[in-house]
Amino acid sequence: MSDAKEEHAVRLLVDEAPGKPTAPQPAPEVAMFHGVPLKHFVLVLLTLQNAGAVLLMRYTRSIPGEAEFVTQTAVIMQEVLKGLMCVAILLKTEGTVGSAWAVPTEALKTAIPAILYLGQNNLQYIAVGLLDAATYTVTYQTKTIWSGIFSYYLLQRAMKLQKWCGLGLLSLGVALVQFSSLGDKTAQVNDDKDEGRAAQRFTGFMILLLAAALSSMAGVYFEKILKGVKVSLWTRNLQLAVFSCIAAVAPLFFSADSGTIQLRGFFYGYTSMTWVCICMNAGGGLLVGAVINYADAVTKDFAIGSSIVLSSLASTQLFGFEITPLFFMGGTLVIYAVFLYAERATCGGYFKP
Repeated sequence: MSDAKEEHAVRLLVDEAPGKPTAPQPAPEVAMFHGVPLKHFVLVLLTLQNAGAVLLMRYTRSIPGEAEFVTQTAVIMQEVLKGLMCVAILLKTEGTVGSAWAVPTEALKTAIPAILYLGQNNLQYIAVGLLDAATYTVTYQTKTIWSGIFSYYLLQRAMKLQKWCGLGLLSLGVALVQFSSLGDKTAQVNDDKDEGRAAQRFTGFMILLLAAALSSMAGVYFEKILKGVKVSLWTRNLQLAVFSCIAAVAPLFFSADSGTIQLRGFFYGYTSMTWVCICMNAGGGLLVGAVINYADAVTKDFAIGSSIVLSSLASTQLFGFEITPLFFMGGTLVIYAVFLYAERATCGGYFKP
């Protein structure tokens, strides 16, 4: 063996010797946008978009003649528009959209979250007919905790107790905010003496719990396939839009609205405001993918939870919504939960950032 090879072998043995400190690894590069971490930028955008979409839909629903369209057609058009946006971006950045279907087995993975979202939507429609609004509101907020659970099992992402505490407080805070907006409507549901009614409520509770779990699983699984291979964000979003369209069109033919569409047309009841809402929601769908890509699925749920509080605050000026003590308590919990999850706050002195 030559002297050079012997020296190289000795160096390798020394470098790999047990107990020898390893050289510090360079920190992973953080994507930036004008000096701001990109994940923070898209997180703020998603929060504002969700709040704006809620306010826009509330305003639109208050206008006579703006609620005559079939909502499932709007969901389909939202996915179509999202897909067209991805096609335009891919053509500009890569010059082709062929990469989305170059590996069919890889593309088919995106069908899984699309089917999960379809199941979630259908289960929500069933649950809303079995539960009162208060129970529905509180139960559905468990999706944030579900996201943490699925992140642990599907992504092997361990979280500190402080972050779990933040997830729980966020769910509680958002539930209180939405519960406060129900007012006296909860008093209408006071007949639980009948065993059949109690069984119906339990069935609705379990169905909605499953819907929340499916929603969270879809988000975490999409994060897994988005970050698992070198496939661009826009390619994955295009695949998801295509499969979501297929998953939404199929049930439409068997729904009660199919007769209305055949008689009056697919775009019956559409107005300019309808298209504005569709564009807003399509942009939100892309932002969800961006947040999952640059942050994670749990952070996405934090943004959506925060947007509920933000839209409720804006409603005080736009729609005369009154801030109740329950709303104030819920909003405070949400704000604290965000800082707690980000490890910028402590909980009772037990957790240290």
